[in-house]
Amino acid sequence: MSNPSFDQAYQMLNLAREAGASLEDLQTLYATGLLSDLLKTENPATVDREKFRTLLGFDPSVFRVKMGGPENTDQIMAALGFPFNEWINQKNFPLKQAETPWEDGIEIVDPDRSFSFDECPVILSVAGLLAPIYEHGIRFAQQHGKTTTSTKKPFVVFPHEPWQDPDRDRRVMCFGRHPSDRRLHLYYPGYGFYDDCVLAGVRPRKQPSVA
Repeated sequence: MSNPSFDQAYQMLNLAREAGASLEDLQTLYATGLLSDLLKTENPATVDREKFRTLLGFDPSVFRVKMGGPENTDQIMAALGFPFNEWINQKNFPLKQAETPWEDGIEIVDPDRSFSFDECPVILSVAGLLAPIYEHGIRFAQQHGKTTTSTKKPFVVFPHEPWQDPDRDRRVMCFGRHPSDRRLHLYYPGYGFYDDCVLAGVRPRKQPSVA
């Protein structure tokens, strides 16, 4: 069978919808990168994933991230598939499996200007978001590092409690999502952030209603 054209791929998605595939199923199809496989593009990095996110009902600025999973930091980094700072390991950024794993909503906030690390709590608070922890940065890179793309705003900053490196410099997670340079950095927050950076905040979890 020859590779499907865009029209054929679109028809396949319609058939899936008519067969009762849920929005969650279609979102999973996007999140795993299968849409680019379906379209068989020569260069998947050229696929405008944000358009697909919109077509599938995604808020392009919100990512579901599974937390508290069984993998430790070393295991995640070994399977990451793109470069990362060698100091991001289980010793420096330990992860423990949670008795009950959970899912958080990571929302991307664009201040649309340069900003300092000290401004991050206020920017997130105005957006109704909580500050992330370093686990959010690690698992975001693991689960969405190959699918989220931006050339204009390639740097996603996670303003967690800074980690102090062996030189006693403070560092925070920063994921680079430019299609030609995907990597998980450790950035110096004291230098501030340019207008090509965006912030990652955590949506507060809804408390169960009391009957």
